[in-house]
Amino acid sequence: DSHADGSSILNEKFTEVNDGIKMFVAEMKHQGEWENVALLCLSEFGRTLIPNSGAGTDHGWGGNYFLLGGGVNGGQIIGKYPDSLTDSGPLNIGQGRMIPTTSWEAIWNGLAQWFGVQNEVELDKVLPNRKKFSNLYTDKDLFVSP
Repeated sequence: DSHADGSSILNEKFTEVNDGIKMFVAEMKHQGEWENVALLCLSEFGRTLIPNSGAGTDHGWGGNYFLLGGGVNGGQIIGKYPDSLTDSGPLNIGQGRMIPTTSWEAIWNGLAQWFGVQNEVELDKVLPNRKKFSNLYTDKDLFVSP
């Protein structure tokens, strides 16, 4: 958690995550499974864009995800980046907290399809809130065709 001294903590954690992912990718390629892998990294909550009094950040709403794997349609940023990060921006609700523009369901919808959940009824069981959101991604948005 980065409630204080965020910069040094983030540098250390990003290095750990990067090293772990490199080793995982190398092992999956070594086993010949890389094309069958989808790794989604996310946070269960976002962080504020402005520092708190301890030079860290507080819990927020807007966050980010990244997806990698052998069949991932990479090299793209999907979702909507805020037009303004200023205090007066339409997605800023104060203290650097941003309203998300992409729901968890948007990403998980495409992942569930990639896992083989194609039927609408089954998708609704896996993601019971998905119909509350627009702009759901599909497996075709996230992955290249085999």
